[in-house]
Amino acid sequence: MTTEVFGKRSLARFVLLLFGLSLPIWIVGAEYDVELFSGFKLFQLPLAMPAVAALILTFREQGRDGIAALLGRCLDFPKIGPKIWLLAIFLIYPSIGLLAVAMQRMLGIPIPSPHFSVIVLLGYSTVFFLTFGEELGLTGYAIDPLQERYSSLMSGILLGLIWAGYHIPGFIISGYYTYEWIVWHALYTVAGRVLFVWVYNNSGRSLFSMALLHSTFGVFWILWPQTGNLQKAPPEYDPRIAAVVAVLYVAIVTSLWGYETLARFRLVRAASRFP
Repeated sequence: MTTEVFGKRSLARFVLLLFGLSLPIWIVGAEYDVELFSGFKLFQLPLAMPAVAALILTFREQGRDGIAALLGRCLDFPKIGPKIWLLAIFLIYPSIGLLAVAMQRMLGIPIPSPHFSVIVLLGYSTVFFLTFGEELGLTGYAIDPLQERYSSLMSGILLGLIWAGYHIPGFIISGYYTYEWIVWHALYTVAGRVLFVWVYNNSGRSLFSMALLHSTFGVFWILWPQTGNLQKAPPEYDPRIAAVVAVLYVAIVTSLWGYETLARFRLVRAASRFP
C-alpha cells in the first residue's frame, strides 16, 4: 500500500458507514431476541460491519483490485517478523488476565482456579475466524492512514474508541452489564488497541497477526467459561482491574518504544551509542 492509496481513504466515511450499517441491526436486535447461531445473537452482527464498511469503501476507492488486495491480507502470515513477536501476540492478553486475577486475589477477592477445557477451547477457536470481520476494517482499512496523520499512540487510542464504540450498544441491549462495567471495559478495549498497534508496527504489519492477537482477547471466557451463556463475561473478569493492568502495559510500551511510532526500542538505540 502506498501513501497515495492511504490518501484516498476517508476515515470519517468509514466510521459513518460502520455505524450506519450497524444502527438498524441494533434497533431490530433490541426488539427481537434472535440467535443466529449458538452463542451469537442478531444484535451482535455489527461486529462484522467493520469488514463490510471496509470492503464497500475499498471497492469505491480502488475497485476489484483493492478488494483482492485487502482480502489477501487475511493470509499474510509470512509477513510476521521477527517471529519472536509471536510470543507477544499469544501472551499479551493471557498475561493481562493472570495479572488481573493475581491483583484481585491480593485484594482479597475470591477467585476460583481457572478451568481449562479442550472442548471450550475448540468452541472458542471459531472466534479466530470471526475476528477477521473486525480486523479487515480496523487493521486492513483504518490503521495505516491513521498513522500517516497521527502518532501511533494517538492512532491506537482513536481506533480503540471506534472499537469500543460499536460494542457498547450490544452490551446495553444484552442487559447483562452495568454502565460502570461498560465504561471500564471500554477503557480496557482502548488500551488494548494501543497494544495492537505496537505489535502491528513491530511484526511486519500483518493483518493475520492482528486476528491472532484479537482471538486471545477473550482469555477470561476460555479459562472461566459460563456454561450455556458465552455472551456474558464471567464474574472472574473485573474490567476495572483489567483496564488498570492494560494501561500499565501501554505506559511501559510507550516509555520504551516511544509514542510517535511505538517501534523505536530505546534500549537498543542507547546501546548502539557505545562501542
